[in-house]
Amino acid sequence: MKYKKLYLAANAWEAHLIQGLLELEAIETHLFGEVLSTAVGELPTDVIQVEIQVNEDKFSEAMRIITNYEQTLRAPVQDGKSWKCEECDSVNPETFEICWSCEANRLIVA
Repeated sequence: MKYKKLYLAANAWEAHLIQGLLELEAIETHLFGEVLSTAVGELPTDVIQVEIQVNEDKFSEAMRIITNYEQTLRAPVQDGKSWKCEECDSVNPETFEICWSCEANRLIVA
């Protein structure tokens, strides 16, 4: 099988989230660089990014999933279900307790 670069995740957490989305559609993935995330603080941010690769035969289907994922992340906060991270301003789905982008904990205002 020949694999092709699909996506460059911000960190290992995001890479595993995307890997799970792809596996739900029976798309096998390979992650490269995830062990570097243990050196956070010692390495530049672009070094801790994780490359996601998929089989070339599944690339188009995987890109559709990535496109949907990115559209979900850009969805407006006004839907009453998403929340904006206090640390990096990324939009997260209601079910996330940790920001997908910077891994900050969700602040619950009572």
